[in-house]
Amino acid sequence: MLASFLLLTNIDHDLAVNISSAFGLIAMIGTLIALYQLKWKWLFAIGLFDLLLVALNNYLYHSNEMMYLPIVQKFSFLSFLVWFCLIDLKLYRNKV
Repeated sequence: MLASFLLLTNIDHDLAVNISSAFGLIAMIGTLIALYQLKWKWLFAIGLFDLLLVALNNYLYHSNEMMYLPIVQKFSFLSFLVWFCLIDLKLYRNKV
């Protein structure tokens, strides 16, 4: 139902990508600050790498270099998902 509603709206795709990137950047910065304060250096480093992948993803999207975009999107999603799971496992083990 929701998907069919969204198909009928006139939402600009570029605007949606930019807004979601901005909100994602806010969440990533907050998470990276927390990881830095907890001195979880390897998770902090992986987060910085993920942030670099997101920046590359946005660059490719906005520069119309669409040939490599699907590969970078898949790799960045997988990297972020693994990073998120590693944070969850670390929190579970430490009971922070």
